[in-house]
Amino acid sequence: MKKHKLRWILLITIISSLVIYFLYLLHQVEIAFDAPAEFIPTRIYSNVTRVAPGQARQPIEKKLKSLGYSATEKGGELSFTLHSPQYPEHLLPDNHITLQLKDKKIRLHFDGTQPESLLENIESETGSINDFYLEPEFVATLSATKSQIREVLKFDEFPKSIPDAIVSAEDQHFYEHFGIDPRGFARAIFVDLKTLSLSQGGSTITQQLVKNLMERKNRNLFMKVNELFLAPVLELKYTKKQIFERYLNEVFLGQVGSFEIRGFSEGAKFFFGKQVRDLNMGEIALMVGLIKGPAFYSPYRHFDRAKTRQRYVLERMFETKKISENELKIALQLPIRLSPPPSAGNRAPYYVDFVKAEINRLLNDHFQENEIPELGFQVYTSLDLSMNQIAQETLQSAIPANPAKNAALQGAVAIIDQSTSEIRALIGGKNYADSTFNRILNMKRQAGSTFKPIVYATAFRVMEDSEGNSFTPAYPLLDEKWGWKYDAKQPIWKPANYEKESLGWIPMKTALAKSINTSAARLAQKVGLTEIIDTAHTLGIETKIPAIPSISLGSVELSPIEIISAYATLANHGKSGDLTVIKSILNPDGSEFYASEPRVKEKIDPGIADMMTEMLQNVFVEGTAANAGNLFSFHRPAAGKTGTTNDYRDAWFVGYTPQLTAIVWMGFDQGTQKSKLTGANTALPVWAKMMNKILQYEPALPFPESDHLIDMRLDKLTGQKAESSCNESQVVQEKVIVGREPKKSTCAKEYPKDLINNVK
Repeated sequence: MKKHKLRWILLITIISSLVIYFLYLLHQVEIAFDAPAEFIPTRIYSNVTRVAPGQARQPIEKKLKSLGYSATEKGGELSFTLHSPQYPEHLLPDNHITLQLKDKKIRLHFDGTQPESLLENIESETGSINDFYLEPEFVATLSATKSQIREVLKFDEFPKSIPDAIVSAEDQHFYEHFGIDPRGFARAIFVDLKTLSLSQGGSTITQQLVKNLMERKNRNLFMKVNELFLAPVLELKYTKKQIFERYLNEVFLGQVGSFEIRGFSEGAKFFFGKQVRDLNMGEIALMVGLIKGPAFYSPYRHFDRAKTRQRYVLERMFETKKISENELKIALQLPIRLSPPPSAGNRAPYYVDFVKAEINRLLNDHFQENEIPELGFQVYTSLDLSMNQIAQETLQSAIPANPAKNAALQGAVAIIDQSTSEIRALIGGKNYADSTFNRILNMKRQAGSTFKPIVYATAFRVMEDSEGNSFTPAYPLLDEKWGWKYDAKQPIWKPANYEKESLGWIPMKTALAKSINTSAARLAQKVGLTEIIDTAHTLGIETKIPAIPSISLGSVELSPIEIISAYATLANHGKSGDLTVIKSILNPDGSEFYASEPRVKEKIDPGIADMMTEMLQNVFVEGTAANAGNLFSFHRPAAGKTGTTNDYRDAWFVGYTPQLTAIVWMGFDQGTQKSKLTGANTALPVWAKMMNKILQYEPALPFPESDHLIDMRLDKLTGQKAESSCNESQVVQEKVIVGREPKKSTCAKEYPKDLINNVK
């Protein structure tokens, strides 16, 4: 009797435990089902890329490949079908033809098959076109705590072909059974027992959903038992449409890094760069084929397997009368154009850090900083990925891998399109893995001689010295030791040159090109420290600058971004706007949340800016960058300036071509070092090699002739207009600023007496 009672107690205990366990599982499934965890990460993209005649073949081919295009090559012709634009229209010029070329064939005709062959003309299905734009590239996903990427849509928002394909390939009797298909399950058990494995799935759509919701990743018999219990209960509690909707949003389709791609909406973006509503039948079938094994059938790793599985799905759809025979044939012939395999890593980490900071600044009135990575924004930037990579590689190659040889040598680079004030590339250090500190944005160091152009620009703003002599490129400055008593309470300031020998009287143009300290300091006294500071702030420098003589030689500490901003203003004829990295931010549904509005305005007289470009070009002719051609094979029009600090801790080069402005800093973060860095021997080589590679297939365009400058015969001894009687040996032909021409005409017998405070 006691044994019989114990059996009943044991049976009741077992049944009660199973019921409790079952109710627990049911509760967990209900929680997961009723609260779909939508997580659409904020993604960052590069800029669009313009393709136009005159461009070289290699960079175009490289860009097409990186964007996942499969181009057909036939001699000097490349043909491909342009992807559907899924980016903001305002990234393109107004009403651009690119918007009409969606899924249209493009043919590029080059003058040859070599990398340097030039694009001659472009044809589309609509006729000959002047240019078109390729879509932005994916750059990075903002980090977040979630490991799954999922956008939740309603059932009716999915194309009908998706559930049709899933039912045909995965669960033909979905609308008839109650969560378990006895025929499929029996078949799977028979095969598993016969092979002594768990290779057969046999799961219905409902069972698969239960498994996904429970997040059981190990295949075992216990899991299958859970599915058997819970699938019918789920069918009783929810409608078929609700179950299928949840499945469409939940199914696992792939992985990038630590992120799982969940649901067909995210799958469409991941594999094809499309919204789910824009998928064609071939793309739908390929994605449905992934359900059986996302890794095994990955089109990136095993394209043939993926195509075989796609064919199976389409044939099952035909057999179940979801598509006609003609639709089957068309779908099988549709080309599969995959998006580039998304990188789990950050392709431009320093740039992305700047973008993050800008996103936080733009959105701080709307969201908390920790919310932004999970808001599902699509952030389109001004980044040129190719340019950024070249900058990083050039910088790294210039710094030895063994830090013992160069203490802790570091570097930083930024490149700006001066016509738009958009930052195209930004490298904040030699290696992000070693140091995330962004030296371009967050470091302030002595500017050295990169500040001197501000002194010379100030002279052209002031126009004349105290004697009424106009400042021109030929205006004579004395290179000689001297001292400046600027404050009775301070010791005499005595600027010194790097070179031991003095050059005597030299024209302003040469003094700037050769970076003569004593001459720059003398000019600073002539124009006034207050005026120099005002010019610096006019050009975009925000740092407070002390009114002391040493600023004329760059003693003030500035960030690289301030320095390049000033040079970009000169490069763009005196006009600039706020430096831009973010062009547009889209909401998850594709509507626009933010769009940048370019506000380029005149900062300094265009004549002064163009005159400084003339002067800074001379740096490459007779100045500190004169060896750029011989040593670094840099042979294209450019303007720029080297910079070196007194302790040889910082080396700079800032320069610009008609297309781009770039800054290179190399130096030591802290401590002492044995190496003596100069702008000419350390920063200039990086700048020249980098710009050579970036522009290697671009024509060496000259700077355009300025309407704000005119040629004039000037007296070498005064820098003023030369009298007609002057001997030609005393006359130099130089450009002067229209409206600021010298009022005096001279043919002097000797250099004028230097009137500045000359304390020896």
